[in-house]
Amino acid sequence: MSTQFITEPERDIPVVGSFDVIVAGGGTAGIIAASKIASRGYSVALFESKAFLGGVGTMGLPYQGFYDLAGKPVVGGVPIQFVDRLREIGGASEEFIQCEAHNPFLIVDPESVKRVGQEMCVDAGVQIHLHTMVASVIRNEKEVAAIITESKSGREAYVAKVFIDATGDGDVCANAGVRFSIGREEDSRTQSSTLLFRLDGVDTDHLRDQVLNDPERYDLLPTLPRKQFNHNRKHIMVGLSNQINQAISEGFEGIPWDRVCYITMLQDGAVAINMVHVSERNATIATDLTAIEIEGRKQIPGIIAFLRSYVPGFEHATLTSSAAWSGIRETRHMRGRAVLTEEMINGGHIPADSVAVGGYPIDIHLPTEEEDLELTKVPRYGIPYGCLLPHEFDNLLMSGRCISATHRAFASSRVMGTCMATGEAAATAAIIAIETNTPPAHLDVGMLRQRLIDDGAIVGEVNL
Repeated sequence: MSTQFITEPERDIPVVGSFDVIVAGGGTAGIIAASKIASRGYSVALFESKAFLGGVGTMGLPYQGFYDLAGKPVVGGVPIQFVDRLREIGGASEEFIQCEAHNPFLIVDPESVKRVGQEMCVDAGVQIHLHTMVASVIRNEKEVAAIITESKSGREAYVAKVFIDATGDGDVCANAGVRFSIGREEDSRTQSSTLLFRLDGVDTDHLRDQVLNDPERYDLLPTLPRKQFNHNRKHIMVGLSNQINQAISEGFEGIPWDRVCYITMLQDGAVAINMVHVSERNATIATDLTAIEIEGRKQIPGIIAFLRSYVPGFEHATLTSSAAWSGIRETRHMRGRAVLTEEMINGGHIPADSVAVGGYPIDIHLPTEEEDLELTKVPRYGIPYGCLLPHEFDNLLMSGRCISATHRAFASSRVMGTCMATGEAAATAAIIAIETNTPPAHLDVGMLRQRLIDDGAIVGEVNL
């Protein structure tokens, strides 16, 4: 079948804004980057396709990636200021909660994340553009000259000295022509997507007692020690496959995953359910992304029915809300001047040019029903500055989920703490680039590292 084409008439697009820095993507990395740059007195525009800031932090997920497996911090600086502001309004747990499988994690309130993200940017002087997508990129040899946005106002152009891609999927980079791959290197399959939803009226204490007192019946993920439930009312649950197998043997249908997974929320009796699994879809294709949303919402009633019938404590659970959109674990892997690899992570390699540090396990929700969840612990490791720099451009930086990494390395670096850290690194590089009139690709990395250290960030061996 041949493809038909329509030629769009040539048109002039108005340049409606000129800034020192443009940040695309208003998730955790974008908030940190935009607010830090603007707080230093530079003009910043932040573009977000949704109706609010906060990204996946507004879905019910905890903040992970702030500590390594030894319980030592790997993230500092502006991300900690974000956490402190959440706590000030009661929007986060007082402490990071110990979890031997996932490393310490912080429970956050989704509405508070929206509020604090917006307040940080407004207070710093960021010009926020919601409901606005980056539709195209204008390039001038090795520089991005402008972005073209699409919104209710139509197509508009914005120019800047430095651009930061914090879109998660690398939308700016891909539009500009940066090389990338999708998902796994061997077959381009991506991790499963999840639509989180909240249940209230759950007696998690009762379930915790069952897990502690009847270990043969109530199984757990092998890397999740049962003993931690002795002292953690707030927890991440991954397990109870026996209950799922029993339900299936009794003819129950509609369970998309082989484990019960939830995160307790700040309010007692409230949990965020992380069991929707949609596989074999590429979330950079609009029809696939639509299918992800439709299938995800279709799975929710069956999951709730199973939990009420087979999992102690869920008998009276009620659906309160679902996330505004599905959590996309993996799409494009942009190619930078350096690439974070599994070997670097497993070896605890901290290069001399590291500008952020990770330590979260390699966490892969494998893409087919025949495969399984992988959660592999890793030592702390450094993220080289080159992972933030695409080969093709001198004034474009990558941060958050779209830094340069292989499929397996990305499965560790994709969490919010690490995304925030690379957001701060990109912001600091942009600031130095403007101060010194030097493109980010050519600035002094030693100066960048020292500036990050002075601002409280953790960049490697020098300030661990």
